[in-house]
Amino acid sequence: MDVNDTVAQLKARLNKDGNDIEAATSLGNIYYDAGDAGQAILYYRRVLDINPDLSGVRTDLGTMYWRNDDISMAEQAFKDTIARDASFGHAYVNLGLLLHRAKDDVMAAREIWQQLLTVSPDHAVAGKARELLQETAALAN
Repeated sequence: MDVNDTVAQLKARLNKDGNDIEAATSLGNIYYDAGDAGQAILYYRRVLDINPDLSGVRTDLGTMYWRNDDISMAEQAFKDTIARDASFGHAYVNLGLLLHRAKDDVMAAREIWQQLLTVSPDHAVAGKARELLQETAALAN
């Protein structure tokens, strides 16, 4: 089955049941992988309207906002994820990267990555946070 058939089937499921969170998430992910930020945002927002507590979806939404050059919305999505789920490490990494690369604020980025290490030093992405802190150490001085 090709991606167009999959998209058509998922949209049919959503038309049948507007609260089909699995179909909406899958559509968001397909568009995310295809680099279609606008469509991914549409479906991720739909998912979060159904269940606002999905940290992975909210973080992916932030990534798509960033890809769409909507930096303030991306930053808010990452911050909202952290506020709702302080243990979701990917949101810290992404927020720090956004602050560093899109807002040129290395100190704020380092602060966010350090927060992850304080909150969850053994998280799966804690190593990435340590790596980013090391990479940006010279920029902080």
